[in-house]
Amino acid sequence: MPAAVVLAGGPPDPGLAPGLPNKAFLVMGGRPLVARVTDALRAAGGVDRVVAVGPPDALAAVLGADVEVLPERESMIDNITAAVARLGPVGRVLTVAADLPLLDGPTVREFLDRCGEDADFCYPIVPRPAVEARVPGARKTYVTVTDGTFCGGSVLLFRAEVVDRVRPFVEQIVAARKKPWLLAQVFGWSTVLKFAAGRLSIAEMEARAEEITGFRARAVVIERPELALDVDAERPENVAVLRAALEPAARVD
Repeated sequence: MPAAVVLAGGPPDPGLAPGLPNKAFLVMGGRPLVARVTDALRAAGGVDRVVAVGPPDALAAVLGADVEVLPERESMIDNITAAVARLGPVGRVLTVAADLPLLDGPTVREFLDRCGEDADFCYPIVPRPAVEARVPGARKTYVTVTDGTFCGGSVLLFRAEVVDRVRPFVEQIVAARKKPWLLAQVFGWSTVLKFAAGRLSIAEMEARAEEITGFRARAVVIERPELALDVDAERPENVAVLRAALEPAARVD
């Protein structure tokens, strides 16, 4: 069974979450977002331990004693590395952003089941029609490849032992994400130009990542928008759309 790391760090956002430590503590559907995410992990079954990384006092007040808490570090990869060290010897680790208001147990369970056992690193990609059908009006960044048009999720499943090996690659990608000339240094110009023209396939992307890092990467195509619909500070209009999507569930409760 995998352990789980919930990433609940980040600076305060007075515009999105006034008076709160950060957006992970925004209340939606009657619960802080970080609590909704940990609830989903528990409901999924098959998740062994949960470690939340963020402001310790605020997390402890919201989550209680059932979730281990770590203070956040300077970067996302630092937070993941520290959480994996805290977990000790584990096989696989599920890393989840704390700002996924629609996440639920069946969604987490399906993603884990779809990942299988053969990959070192699994990342969900959600088809655009599935997102638009689930929450019309939500804004996301989409990427077109030969297999279709997708957005990425805010969940990762990886083998704990690959963290140190993949760290340099992740840091390069983060530094180069808005600079094509740096991306070319990482992936090679032929891959970047093919991607820009929409002529790159998912299989080619997986193969190139494995060639660079030495680990087996898998993009999991899954029609579960709940994995991708996050509270984005750069798209505050999504908050109202996501609140509306939660209203039927709130009435049932």
